Amino acid sequence: MQLQLLEYFQCIARLGNFTKAAQELHIAQPALSKQMARLENEIGTELFIRTGRGIKLTEAGNRLLFHSERILADWEMASRSIKDLGLSGRGYVRLAMYPTFVWYMLPQFLPEFVSCNESIDLEIEQGLSEAVLDWVLGHHMEAGIVTASVSHPQLRELPLHIEEFGLLIPSSHPWSCRDLVPLVELHQQPLILSTLNRWYESFILPLFKQLAIQPQVRLVVHQYDVIKELVRANLGVALIPANAYRMWQRTETSIGSELTLVPIDPPLQRQLLWIERHDRTRSDACQLFLDYMTAYLNTER
Repeated sequence: MQLQLLEYFQCIARLGNFTKAAQELHIAQPALSKQMARLENEIGTELFIRTGRGIKLTEAGNRLLFHSERILADWEMASRSIKDLGLSGRGYVRLAMYPTFVWYMLPQFLPEFVSCNESIDLEIEQGLSEAVLDWVLGHHMEAGIVTASVSHPQLRELPLHIEEFGLLIPSSHPWSCRDLVPLVELHQQPLILSTLNRWYESFILPLFKQLAIQPQVRLVVHQYDVIKELVRANLGVALIPANAYRMWQRTETSIGSELTLVPIDPPLQRQLLWIERHDRTRSDACQLFLDYMTAYLNTER
């Protein structure tokens, strides 16, 4: 049996539809149906029940889905371990990370890691925590970095770094000389936010309600580099990760005279976590990356 047949089967099972699976796999639907008929012939039983809305798995199909995930994971581990033994001469790591980590933390240590580990190839994708979770669970990525505990029975979590937030304000603002700004003073102040999604609803909004404040949310922009320019133009203040401001200090010599990051009270923090599957052995190349990254993050505390 070809492993590709199992990959096709998993895609159909996940989407519940041959047409959608064929589109995602970039093959013709008749060819996909023919491949699945071949798989059913090899297994010796039907794997799908056709319904008006798509397909459902038979009991045999559900059992094959369970085992196919492990088969493909074992194949990946076998292939990776051979590479790590040096038979291919290179190691390979696929990782998924939360966007702010990719934008503002990764550039600070990745160039040196790559220079020191020329035999390791990296593939790094960015995504919100929900996407990173799906990629790691689906074996698309060896590990990931998320912003909150996922508490999933198939995953192991390792605390990495506490991301702290501050208030970004123009240097001409009356608060710029303060050592601390109480968040209650944001009431009715023009505020620029990075999102109104689930992270805002679970992280920012409860704090605003607890403090009984209602800022004037003038702009919502999903990119902190754009928010920086809006604050620079005196269009409002913004809650941003301190890591972002430290990155800008390294790349913009004039930022300290134009923009200030002031600590806030109560502090606003979120935990970044490394996640990986329990049933997946960490590759040697991935272990090297994790050790290097952890050592760097420990120096930033």
